Formats: sequence, structure tokens, C-alpha cells
Amino acid sequence: MCQSCLAIATKNRATSRQWRISALARIALVVIGLLLAAAFSRQARAADDEKDKPLPPEDTVLTTSDRVTIAATFYPSKLKKAVPIILLHAAKGNRGDFEGFALQLQRAGHAVAVPDLRGHGESSRGTDRPGELRPAEYLAIVEPGGDLETIKQFLMAKNNAGEINIEKLCVVGVEMGAVVAINWAARDWSWPALATGKQGEDVKALVLISPEWSYKGLRINEAVAHPNVRQDLAVLLVVGKRNGKLLKEAQRLHSALEKYHAPAAGDAQTLALHTPQTNLQATRLLNEKSMHVGDTILKFIDARVAKQPIPWSERKSPLQ
Repeated sequence: MCQSCLAIATKNRATSRQWRISALARIALVVIGLLLAAAFSRQARAADDEKDKPLPPEDTVLTTSDRVTIAATFYPSKLKKAVPIILLHAAKGNRGDFEGFALQLQRAGHAVAVPDLRGHGESSRGTDRPGELRPAEYLAIVEPGGDLETIKQFLMAKNNAGEINIEKLCVVGVEMGAVVAINWAARDWSWPALATGKQGEDVKALVLISPEWSYKGLRINEAVAHPNVRQDLAVLLVVGKRNGKLLKEAQRLHSALEKYHAPAAGDAQTLALHTPQTNLQATRLLNEKSMHVGDTILKFIDARVAKQPIPWSERKSPLQ
């Protein structure tokens, strides 16, 4: 081969080698860029996940005026002056029945208190008597100094710390818990105002799931007749439509309240009856995701309480 041809061939091989090295370098840079982008994306997602992650629940033990210990779990909100919601379980139930629903409410920005009512779950009973709670014990749940007032005092401290707005208080009750909820709402609206300010009038909405007219001596007649309960509270009734007895009880309650609420539709409803086509009732109805009962309750609370212009105020004890 001539010298000039050899030089050209050598130069071509060198150029080809340089081109291959350059191409490999470009590929390496692209790969490194993709890896860095993926790493940054994972970090961003992790930061977003941490931001969206709800605050951990807080377990507490409270003591009523008659020395009954009440075990409760509080799901705090990341929002300031959030809507507080109390969840009341069914007979023979406990606060664990609401874990999924409580998290759903918390993720929506609400603060949730879930107690074991006396004689249920990890709460004490105040007596060694075995078996079902007596009617007087059910009454004690809603009496001054009882289970619900003790939970409210716990929430009042959260209010005064600016964490919740106690004047947007909502109560969700299931079966026996529904009877307790409406009776305690009547009690909350019965406290007389003092020179230092009001003592009650904080419950603004009730959600009653599979409610009955009475349970073990605890009746709702007087509560339904209470003027503030029947006309000033937003009430959502939920019952599985295929249980004729419970449907009739819910319809009876709806009829007793209906005359005190202006006809409305959608978010403007202050009284609503939701009847999914199912035999499921109480906690099973609430926790069956295909029924979307939790979504219905959230929508009702948001429209009738969360979005309402109810101001926050610090609430001191009359003794202070």
C-alpha cells in the first residue's frame, strides 16, 4: 500500500475510534442524566408523600367524674382550627371499628376523636357487675361529667391550643352510638350561658347510622323534641334500605325533624336521609367501600359545617 493510502487509512481508523468514544460518552451522559432525574423524582415523591402523610394517631386515657376510665384515640389534623369529629361505636363494638373511616376523615383535614364508651373496648365500667350495661350506665354516658363530656373537655384543650374549632363539632354515631349522639347533642345545647360565656351549643352536625328510637332505656324522644336539635343542627341519617325495621325507624326520625328544615337539594340540605340498596347496617355499612358511605358523610360535613362561617374563639372554664 502506498504511503499516502496508509496515512489515510490510519486517519480514518483514528477518526472512527474517536467517533465511537464520543458516542459512548454521549450515551453515558444521557444515562447519568436519566439516573439523576430518576433520583430527583424519587426524592420529590418521597417529600410529597411525607407532606401528605397524616400525623400519627395519639392514644389517651381519660377519667370521667364517676371515675370511669375512657380509652380514646385522637387523629390530629395538619390544619389549624380544624373541624373536630367524635365517632361513637355500636353496642359491643369499640374504637377499632372506625380505624379506616377515622383515617379517611383525617386525610380530608378533620381532627377525629374515637373513644371506647364505658364497658367497651379498653374502657372501664366503674363496677364489677358482669354482662350487658344497665340502662343507668347508658344514661351515664351522656350525663354531665360522663363519657362524652370528658371527651369534649379533651377537645376543648385542643381548641384553646388553636388546633381545632370546637364550635364546628360533629358527632357520628352508629346504632347504639347514634342514640347516644343525639341525646348528648341535646345535652350540649341545654347548658345555660354564663357571664363568662357559653358552656355548650357546640355540636353543629349529627350523622346517625342505622339509628333506633331507643336502646336499653336510652330513648331519643326528648332529644328530638329539643328545639335546637330539631331545627339548628344539620342531620344526616344513613340506613341500609333492605332492612325494613331499621328503615322505618330512620324514616320516622326523618319525619319528626322534616317540618323544621326548609326543603333543599344537594349541599344545601340541612336534613338528609341516605338509603343505600343493601342489607348491611351500622359499622358494616360504613366500612363497606362499595357503598361509599364515608364519602357521603364527608361531603355532608364539608358542606354543612366545614365551609360554614363559624368563628373560632378561645373557650376558658367558668372557674378561670
